[in-house]
Amino acid sequence: MKCRLRRAFLPALALLAVLAPLTAAAAPPLVIRNARVFDGVRVIGVASVLVENGRITSIAGKTAVPAGATIVDAAGMTLLPGLIDSHAHAFGGALEQAPVFGVTTILDMFTTVGFAAERRAEQRAGKADARADLFSAGTLVTAPKGHGTEYGVPIPTLASPQGAAEFVDGRLAEGSDYIKIVYDDGAAFGLHSVTLSRETLAAVIAATHARRKLAVVHIGSLEAAREAVEAGANGLAHLFGDRAADEAFVKLAMKRRTFVIPTLSVIESVTGVASGAGLVRDTSMAPLLTAEDVANLKRAFPKRSESRTSLARASETLRQLAAAGVHILAGTDAPNPGTAHGVSLHRELELLVAAGLSPVQALAAATSVPAESFGLQDRGRIAPGRRADLLLVKGDPTTDITGMSRSLLKSVRSGGMVRLSYDRVESQRRTL
Repeated sequence: MKCRLRRAFLPALALLAVLAPLTAAAAPPLVIRNARVFDGVRVIGVASVLVENGRITSIAGKTAVPAGATIVDAAGMTLLPGLIDSHAHAFGGALEQAPVFGVTTILDMFTTVGFAAERRAEQRAGKADARADLFSAGTLVTAPKGHGTEYGVPIPTLASPQGAAEFVDGRLAEGSDYIKIVYDDGAAFGLHSVTLSRETLAAVIAATHARRKLAVVHIGSLEAAREAVEAGANGLAHLFGDRAADEAFVKLAMKRRTFVIPTLSVIESVTGVASGAGLVRDTSMAPLLTAEDVANLKRAFPKRSESRTSLARASETLRQLAAAGVHILAGTDAPNPGTAHGVSLHRELELLVAAGLSPVQALAAATSVPAESFGLQDRGRIAPGRRADLLLVKGDPTTDITGMSRSLLKSVRSGGMVRLSYDRVESQRRTL
């Protein structure tokens, strides 16, 4: 049987290898020795991790090596959970592209129902090891002619609170894992959009909670964010940049335990600055980016004179929320202008650290925090019983999110998905 090693590169973390779930019951054990382990929450120091039958079975200073096990000496390297992008839109080859850059799970916030259903069926059948896993909101909840209706994809819309319960039931029947709600009139971006009424927003959230699902709300302004949190939103799908948060909002978000997915990358692009341009200039990135990725990373949204959105204000709000203990989740909103699947999560990590998070907090925002917030109990942590969804990187990203060497495995430079049986892992490492 074969272990799947996903082709991957962490530009900010100097990725050496990605060890994806080992699904075969007869797969030989794997011991990763002498790695600095970030377990998704904290650095637990140098340890050895034993993987058996696709699951982590032990973490110890030293561990017994089962007969027939493959041993990877990870001295000087850091082992961490596979990364989670908590806000993306999965279309086309998004799930194949994401793990190229170490992102092994995508929390989709709007895609076509057919795409989501097909990909999740393949996941359940064990036919998706070579790509990122998908969890999806499916069709978002928006008003007639509201945001989400402009992409040429026919979708149902909601006009009044009376239809909220039926609308939510329709999304769950299609397979939505959580409910994404648009509550944004566009004013913070110099636009004018139709949006749900405050009463309809509250009705959708109530219906979602009655069905024991999470309600995640797209907002663009402080006022809309405040109203969404007051209505019971579990999370905000963006952070606002029209004004810095006031103390009352920070206290409200903390009291209600609302998580926030800032998407600073796309907020930067909204201000007219292509957030991904620096990623394109990295020479070690070029072999891994498609021409379409490069073009989109260099793009930005048109800068509008009426826009009130500022990256600096959004970053200041993020700093306040994080300091207060609000849960922060890393998400990119890819593939909007200035972003691309997988790679942009590393720009997001850089922006989170620039806004005041420590590297450990930023890494947690891309691993354990989204796993906990969305109830994904099999991933996001390195712990016994969790699946072996792991990244092994050079250096120490827990102290420096941007300053690592950006060298790659030769096999990564050659392109294509890398699939190696256990007995070839060591020979692969010797090709460096």
